[in-house]
Amino acid sequence: DAPGGGRRYIARRSGASESWALKSPRNKAQCSSPQGQCQCRCASPSTANTAPLDLWDAQVEDVMAVYGGLKRWGRTQAPKLILTRGKWSITTPRETNSRAGSADRSVEIVASGRLMFKNLTAGKELFIPRVWCKATVLSEERVDQCFQVDTCITPRHDLSDGYPSPDSHPRKDGYWSTYIVKGGGRTFVDVAVTITPTSTGQLTRRRGDGVEKITSCCLEVGYECYGPDGISQHSQHIALPLKFPDASLEPKRVATGGAADSACEAFAIPTHLLYHGDDPVSVIEKYVKPHVQPGDVLAVAETPLAIMQGRYRHPATIRPSWLAKLLCRCFHPTSSVATACGMQALMDIVGSVRIIAAVVAGIVAKVFRVAGMFYRIAGDQAGLMDDITGTIAPYDKFICLGPQHCEKFVEDVGTTLGIDTAVVDVNDLSKETKMLTILAKARGVDSDCLHKALLANPAGNADQQTPFVLIRQPKA
Repeated sequence: DAPGGGRRYIARRSGASESWALKSPRNKAQCSSPQGQCQCRCASPSTANTAPLDLWDAQVEDVMAVYGGLKRWGRTQAPKLILTRGKWSITTPRETNSRAGSADRSVEIVASGRLMFKNLTAGKELFIPRVWCKATVLSEERVDQCFQVDTCITPRHDLSDGYPSPDSHPRKDGYWSTYIVKGGGRTFVDVAVTITPTSTGQLTRRRGDGVEKITSCCLEVGYECYGPDGISQHSQHIALPLKFPDASLEPKRVATGGAADSACEAFAIPTHLLYHGDDPVSVIEKYVKPHVQPGDVLAVAETPLAIMQGRYRHPATIRPSWLAKLLCRCFHPTSSVATACGMQALMDIVGSVRIIAAVVAGIVAKVFRVAGMFYRIAGDQAGLMDDITGTIAPYDKFICLGPQHCEKFVEDVGTTLGIDTAVVDVNDLSKETKMLTILAKARGVDSDCLHKALLANPAGNADQQTPFVLIRQPKA
């Protein structure tokens, strides 16, 4: 932190993209702790500048992308007042202690972020009567008896572009004063999550090994919207990584299956839990670049790339139409569009008319024993989308869409890091079905080599957390 308890702003720029992280000193504001006993490191209510507005606009576009725009066939899937997933700063005990360098070693985990409310209507004022936050911590072992999880919400209406804040200073009693967001306007809220040892976890407090078992946190930030259409409740869901593996460790060789072992080697590279705040190129630079040798090819799984692009939705944010409830019954129970929410999520991004045409064509094609017609007409997203349980926790609670701009991503990795890259869709059934989809690849990457190396799905579909696989040709 800056001298005198000031704020520290960390800015990182990678190529044409920017990622901003904000860490602020502790402040007692709206908090889950008893009155006056807040232990969270909440953002300060000062009027410090936030990140550039174009970055916030990009986050709004990311949120709207999974809703398929404002309207689809007369329906408005996106709420009129949306909440972005925000920009986050995550501090782990290892980082804190390495900076402190003293005997007083901290074992707490702090995640603090700034989120933005955006009024999507042009001329309607919308009210925010209430905001709340719930945190779920994931760990390798049960640690709920040893640690306390505190969530803290601080209104930042001083950064809004509308009416002044109803409070001259953020309240300390945990009360959220109703705020009015003008048409097309925005306001901000700071959210902090602090995980600290309890009095029953004294051994963990001394040794600090229990906190190392905590891997991630899933936040549900709920809010009420009041306006011309009445009052409604909405939510935004955010997954945050809390454990970061050592990027310098040598990756483990994994079996490629069959005769491919004699043709090439595959190395699965572990990472932290990827989330919406990660820049894909920067993550590859951190975890993959140290292990790359000349001639290596990097295979990137499509779902982790989509997660870093923020392309996932919680079913609670989906309102299935009668059409989605009807059409989903036409599919095998294992299909990602065999549920009303899964079908509606696909309809939102590709359009109802296209889905109706694809279903009709698929039914007719089945009569003539032609398979896959629905997915050909519905588009790539129909085959790439994963319904809940389709990926690792905590994303197993979300509907994950397919990634966007894969060709540009492959080009950026090659230009910035000099690594030949391919984006692939592969799972545990690929070895049996012999099916593997290459969404994009760099020039010179051999498709046959990718198939041979990846059909056995060396990255795995369980909790391996290895979204990157290095494929290495044997030296002559």
